[in-house]
Amino acid sequence: MNKGLFSLRILLFSFFNFFYVQSNAQIDVTSPLERSVFQREPGGSADVTISGNYAIPIDKIEVRATAVTAGQGKDIAWTILQEKPSGGVFSGTIKMSGGWYKVEVRASKEGILVGNIDAISKVGVGEVFVISGQSNAQGEDETDRSLPLPPPAKDDRVNYIVYDNDALNNWRETPVANIQPLQLQTPWISQSQNPNIMGPRGHTAWCWGILGDYLVQRLNVPVLFVNTAWSGTSIKNWRESSLGIVTTSPYSATYQLPYQMPYANLKLAMQYYVKPFGARAILWMQGEADNYPLNTANGAYKEDLKSVISRLASDINQNTTWVIARASRAGNAAGVSVTNPNVIAGQNAVLSDLPGITYPGPETDNLPAERKDGTHFLGAAALNVLASAWNDVLSNNFFEKVNPVFPSQEPKITSVCADNNAFVNLSLPEGYVSYDWTIEVNGNTRSASGRSVSVNEPGRYMATLKDVFGNAIRTQTMVISSSVKPAKPTIREIGSQQACADSSFTFSINAGSDLYNWYKQGEIKSLLTGSSLIVSDGGNYFVRSENVFGCQSDNSDVSSLVIRPKIPTPIIERTGPFTAEAIISHEDLNEKYQWKRGQELLLSTTTNSIRTTQTGKYAASTNVTYVLGSNVLTCYSPYSEQLEVVTDGASDIVIFPNPGARDNIYLESREDIARAEITVFDLYGRVMLTINQDLKSQIKIPVGSLASGKYVVRIKGENVSVSRQFVVL
Repeated sequence: MNKGLFSLRILLFSFFNFFYVQSNAQIDVTSPLERSVFQREPGGSADVTISGNYAIPIDKIEVRATAVTAGQGKDIAWTILQEKPSGGVFSGTIKMSGGWYKVEVRASKEGILVGNIDAISKVGVGEVFVISGQSNAQGEDETDRSLPLPPPAKDDRVNYIVYDNDALNNWRETPVANIQPLQLQTPWISQSQNPNIMGPRGHTAWCWGILGDYLVQRLNVPVLFVNTAWSGTSIKNWRESSLGIVTTSPYSATYQLPYQMPYANLKLAMQYYVKPFGARAILWMQGEADNYPLNTANGAYKEDLKSVISRLASDINQNTTWVIARASRAGNAAGVSVTNPNVIAGQNAVLSDLPGITYPGPETDNLPAERKDGTHFLGAAALNVLASAWNDVLSNNFFEKVNPVFPSQEPKITSVCADNNAFVNLSLPEGYVSYDWTIEVNGNTRSASGRSVSVNEPGRYMATLKDVFGNAIRTQTMVISSSVKPAKPTIREIGSQQACADSSFTFSINAGSDLYNWYKQGEIKSLLTGSSLIVSDGGNYFVRSENVFGCQSDNSDVSSLVIRPKIPTPIIERTGPFTAEAIISHEDLNEKYQWKRGQELLLSTTTNSIRTTQTGKYAASTNVTYVLGSNVLTCYSPYSEQLEVVTDGASDIVIFPNPGARDNIYLESREDIARAEITVFDLYGRVMLTINQDLKSQIKIPVGSLASGKYVVRIKGENVSVSRQFVVL
């Protein structure tokens, strides 16, 4: 396997693992990457794409940006990023002023915030520079490793790309950008190569950390450096490698540089890093090798550098401003530090011939700095001089005149569930010549190609798209954190259920993060979306879950609902001085009754009759109990109209009606009389009939055989002896 490609896969694997801890977040921002710096436009702002994933139903994504430190940016209050996102992914663009920001994203559903607030702690809009040339641009390693490393940037807003292509010499592609503060202070003790690589090939922070501090303090925006310089290279090396010619080191006729190097690092930086982030310019510092040992003619230098500039513009289909330092000073064979006017003339000729795409950089040959080896700015003092020279050139006038390369917008992934609900189809926009997917599942990374892929496993999915020129832009990262096909939901109220006619029944589930669509068997249209369903119609019901990708589960088991008949409202009427009775229009309901006087429930009886021994307004409700398996349900009618009862407190035993017709005369007592002896006499004192029974409420007196006339009834019981006169008609 190609060593460079193997290393890239390891880097990509590390990238995915870095974000894997967030894979279960309900709202997950995957772009921009931490510490990304986007090149600002002439107006000082940039359009920044914010994208990510959601795992719960939402209908709005909002974003806000707040300066990491007060005064280092223009805050953006919560604003809509995207309305009605679909497929589990969101993407939108906001215009951010130059600054260093914390970016937060939140979601809502029907105006209610849902899920977590996810954040990227540091994102910038500022200045991006690509460094190129030879060792005074790359950074030169000290021979004495005990000497201090070049100073790091002091300001956290100075950044670089972490990518070590020093030994790999990969010329095909670069890994996902890993951006870190420009420190590079790892002690170089036993390593065979410098561990402080400023991606892809810079050595140490060199003068760029100091320059970064100057720029961020002056401009109040973050800076990102990408270092593609290569020590000991001539302008001929750059031209030949840009044409695919294997080129030979100017210091050894037997050493050939790796294929397409040194040019490939510059080209890849433009294609993979400048494409998404943009850049202000290429900072070019080269010429020492063309002084000694080559003594390149000014015409040759001019034509070779113009060739490299032209080739890069052709390769990336984009003109980029080159800030060209006038540099030639080098130590010769005698150890003398010399300059070369031919090289300087060649550099000036390029500036003269290409005024629209070049800009004069610092004149470094005569800078007041000690060069211990005759060539390099070794040591903090010399590096401060070099950084100051670059800072003077990158003046306010420079930023006003030089138009940058703008960032390209991130391609969006579209996700749609397949018809079988077992796969999610991920597709990318048209207009590119290649589509390469990086797929991470269960810690294993694999590749796929094509504008669309079908996936059926939890994982992380990202693609790199290339245009016809090889310019690469990476998509947002699509996260699938659970099975593509949702689990079959279970209705809590399983089996057969019942409800009263004048009420409803609630079916429910233990809800997760999906949508739940409820159906009545035999109907196509969903009744409701939610974790519960309230119904008042009988039938069979089931629920189906749907995740954010649109994939649906199997139907749940069916639960049935029986709606019991409406219980008739009783009519109550007074049946005696101390009794009332409730009557309904239905028979054989095996019903019971609930009585109340005013608001007081009367628990003394559940029959259709009640003793009205106290004055008040009486009402009754009918209830019927149904049994369905182990399910017991009692349904109630509304209360009847009230019956107002006024009881004469002076009379405890009443005979009625009085006078009354034969077979329709009743005796009623306010209180129960146990073992009562009821005797009817005529006016001559003769016993006409006798009844012995408990007198509970009301009894009928059998006077059907008596002649019309007046009679006396005597009621005797424990501590009771009462007589009443009545008339039989």
